[in-house]
Amino acid sequence: MLFPEGKSRALSAVSLAAATVSGGMAIKAMLDLFTLMDVFSTPAFFLDLARSTVPAQMPPLAVMLTRNIRSVFVFSLVFWLSAAVLALGVWLRREWARRGAVWMLYLLAAAALLLLFFPGLLVPRPLFYEGVSVAPEFNAAVKAAAFLARALSFLLGSLCLWWALALDRGRLKGEFGRVDYKRGI
Repeated sequence: MLFPEGKSRALSAVSLAAATVSGGMAIKAMLDLFTLMDVFSTPAFFLDLARSTVPAQMPPLAVMLTRNIRSVFVFSLVFWLSAAVLALGVWLRREWARRGAVWMLYLLAAAALLLLFFPGLLVPRPLFYEGVSVAPEFNAAVKAAAFLARALSFLLGSLCLWWALALDRGRLKGEFGRVDYKRGI
């Protein structure tokens, strides 16, 4: 039964949707990881990579991601698998899943808040030389990207925070039964 009786239909629908999207993204992340490992296994790739440099004035988060590309792909797979498992657990109304989902939502809200205040972590800075715009089209695109990053961070961070608070302190918390491990129920 997709929507259990006496339980929040909205929570059931959102958790099933999140499980579906997260599961799809986990499959994509696994395929991407396999492709990356296949590419990394070629000697020509390592020879070319040894001579590569990071572009000047690249955002700090982008530099970290490019320098740790394998870890990023593994983290992506683990993140999406965790999200899928937690979403299914929330749909089944398991307490461990509620706690895990709350932590994940709080962390996502914190990351969104960080990006809201510091979009330069992800978006490059406009290019100026002694106060003169070096690349006006690039600078306009960067300003638009920074605005979009802030707007999405605000909206998605607010949504994550709202769901975290609803699961942590709202009436939805009561839908998750406590498990008595001593008695096995």
